[in-house]
Amino acid sequence: MADSSEIESRYAAPLAECAHCGHMLPQGLGEKECKICGAVCRVSHQPTVDNLTDETLPCPHCSTVIVASTDERPIELTCGACTGKFTLTPKIIKAEIDCPGCERMLRIRPRPGTRELKCPACESKFNITF
Repeated sequence: MADSSEIESRYAAPLAECAHCGHMLPQGLGEKECKICGAVCRVSHQPTVDNLTDETLPCPHCSTVIVASTDERPIELTCGACTGKFTLTPKIIKAEIDCPGCERMLRIRPRPGTRELKCPACESKFNITF
């Protein structure tokens, strides 16, 4: 197959906080370094590992059901039926934030630290911290 497809996983690791400073750690499982204080924290969540390992998805080429069999994302998978290749990418978590000016719900990707946002509806600027 000449074209390679990407499919987003249905499961994502939960957001975790640094044990030392309380700020959000980068998304994912395993050893994560806090962007604020530099501490290294181990993030694990067995139900998520089980869900990622047992995740089933259809092949984008022939619709045969495939089991991921690993908790690593991204991972390149090959269909046993049609030998089509595709990539299973990690799910991107988005947080919903209320605009303080107009109370509109904004969906953003959470990142550690403080960010300045500008509401597209009312153009007011405000800061958020994860």
